[in-house]
Amino acid sequence: MRFPFAQMAFFLTLFLVLLAFAADAQYVGQSAPVNPLGSGAAPAENGAPAGYTVEVSTDFGKSLVTQKSNIASVKAALEATLPDLAGYLGQRPAIGSAYRSAKDTSSGGATFRSTLDGHGVRGIISVKLQDGGAKIAIVFGRADAPKGEWEKLMIAPAQQASTTAPAKAGQAGGTPAANVALIEYDYPDGTGSIGLPEGWTTQAQSAAGGVAIKGPANQVIFVHNAVTVQTPDSPMVLGQQRADAQLAEMNRRLAQRNQPPFTPKPVPPMLVAPPADPIDAVQVLTPQFSKRNAFFNGPTITFGKFISTKEVPSNQPNAKSAIADYTISQTLNGQSASLRVQAELSTCPLGKTAWMCLAHYSIQAPEATFEHDRPIMMAIVKSEKVDAAKVGQVSLQRNQQQYQAGQQMLGAQQKQAQAINDMYKQNAATQQRIHDAQQQQTQAGYDAHNAQFRNDQLQRSRHAADFNESIIGTRTIYDTVTGESGYANLTDVNGAVDSLNKAALDPNRFVQIPLRDQLYPLPPGK
Repeated sequence: MRFPFAQMAFFLTLFLVLLAFAADAQYVGQSAPVNPLGSGAAPAENGAPAGYTVEVSTDFGKSLVTQKSNIASVKAALEATLPDLAGYLGQRPAIGSAYRSAKDTSSGGATFRSTLDGHGVRGIISVKLQDGGAKIAIVFGRADAPKGEWEKLMIAPAQQASTTAPAKAGQAGGTPAANVALIEYDYPDGTGSIGLPEGWTTQAQSAAGGVAIKGPANQVIFVHNAVTVQTPDSPMVLGQQRADAQLAEMNRRLAQRNQPPFTPKPVPPMLVAPPADPIDAVQVLTPQFSKRNAFFNGPTITFGKFISTKEVPSNQPNAKSAIADYTISQTLNGQSASLRVQAELSTCPLGKTAWMCLAHYSIQAPEATFEHDRPIMMAIVKSEKVDAAKVGQVSLQRNQQQYQAGQQMLGAQQKQAQAINDMYKQNAATQQRIHDAQQQQTQAGYDAHNAQFRNDQLQRSRHAADFNESIIGTRTIYDTVTGESGYANLTDVNGAVDSLNKAALDPNRFVQIPLRDQLYPLPPGK
């Protein structure tokens, strides 16, 4: 039975939506070999298996449709279709994944790979249960077919005849990036909004920071997401190395006395690397991102290869920007996935011992669906609207919150230092009972050590403040005449202070105050 054009258009649209939203599906099989019942049907004169109609045929592939009766489930429809496909191809195709829609259990399908006439082919079987039977569409083509040829195969004849119908989200052909239906998501703090198609979600609270968006089929989008990277000679890195060495030495002494080791609360690993341009940063930082993911029980990541790279102009001084298209593999709980990423990245220095890597946007999807998903993801990225004034207000509030958090961190560090100090005093008292004659010398050593430890803690706190300031991206500017203060972007603060002083005709009126001096000032005389 030949489908009317309207039915075929609906069916292929359903087919493409199922493909794009496969992450919402309940998997009924994956990577399972085909086991057709018998040899399958031989091709008919129309170039299709018996009982199938050719809807689209090109030099690269075909779109086939049929209808089967007495079918009660998606799985039964696939089992009835696979022998036909095996007979047509002359061999058993390899199934990539089979799925049933979680939202509509009467819909589902499977992807497959095989060979035909000496060429590798890939395709999709789509099933729609209806009236005690199933409507089935098979679209397949050469694996090396250009994107345009796949679009021809994916569009029903009625759609090919009309170029005025707008493309919907997840629908091949046309210009999905311009026509995808987006629902506006307002950031709760009022800093802006971003458009999301049906099935896409985000928990982003603000445009004043990184925004993460999840798609329904393992797609991920990041917008204006920045990380700070310490250089190997950074005071933070060196301070951490000293702290690790001190902890190891302390635990060695505790082990000698048969006492339990001191185990501080673990913290995420720092990103550490020499300054790099955006392209090098991808390869340098990917293994470190993988370690940070593992710390939070997330997936590990392995860099694959670059598909393309392109340098682009940067609107920030001392910054380099580029667009990178590359592949990665992601593994979680023993399950691996091949993903493709496109990102516009910028890198710039943050002083002499740190630098920033900013992803203006990063779109990620499974390799098999990336070309289909890319226009939808880019439409999402381009839909963001930002209220710059509100972002400034939120950033100022975050500065204040960072200050309070710094005070709390300082209190926690002081408690930790006191705990370690108490431990040392207890050990010293024990040693005094055993070696009373050496008490004075031993106690003096511990006092010196504690003084050095407190000094190290202060330096670490100041370095941590530098790190927090680099993440916040702003620094306080203080008016020594009026006592008022404001803030400026970290990369522009020197110019801002100079401009204010020139305007005031006083080279010393406005000064910048680093976050470390606000939170952890040095003692007098240092």
